[in-house]
Amino acid sequence: MTNSRAQKSSIRKLITADDQSTFLESYFVCTGRPPERQTFLRSIAADVFRRSHTTGYFVDGAMVGGYCLVLQPPLVEVELLPDQVRKMHPFLLNTAERDMVSLPMLWLNKGMRGPRHSVQLWKQMLISISGVGRKYLLYTYQLHEQRNWKLYKRAANSTNIYEGVLGNGGIGGVDYVPVHRLARQIAFLSRFSQRHSVRELAAIPA
Repeated sequence: MTNSRAQKSSIRKLITADDQSTFLESYFVCTGRPPERQTFLRSIAADVFRRSHTTGYFVDGAMVGGYCLVLQPPLVEVELLPDQVRKMHPFLLNTAERDMVSLPMLWLNKGMRGPRHSVQLWKQMLISISGVGRKYLLYTYQLHEQRNWKLYKRAANSTNIYEGVLGNGGIGGVDYVPVHRLARQIAFLSRFSQRHSVRELAAIPA
């Protein structure tokens, strides 16, 4: 069994169709999405990747996680909302989509979750979000994944836009959080990395 201390972790921006396809399929496997819940995202995936910053997280050369940040409208989270919510919610009426960044996909293989890899992935993701020049982050969550969505809400002190049946058929919700609030989480993860000697990620050219 490979010693986790010897594992080499790195990140790389995913720009080829093959890498993006691997990312998408791995996301569905990792999150356990049944086929009927994959239809919506599969139908828009190629367009979403063209408008996104998608990063793969690699351990010993194998992709084991990553995140996708949509930088240009239409944003996936907004598309998942019922029409009435899109047309009437004050935040959506008063905030331009170009002031938002959305996080439709975040995943890390179960065997990699823990102090080292989770911290590295989350810190890099939050740094990326903070660096794209948007005012708000939108993300979606599934109600049955309580451990994940409670972590998201507690970490970011987010505001809920909607909770119920989403456009992909799942039961969940959409939240938003001002990007400037993420600075506190980045600082916390940086301190954690230093205390626990978590190695810095190597950035591999795309």
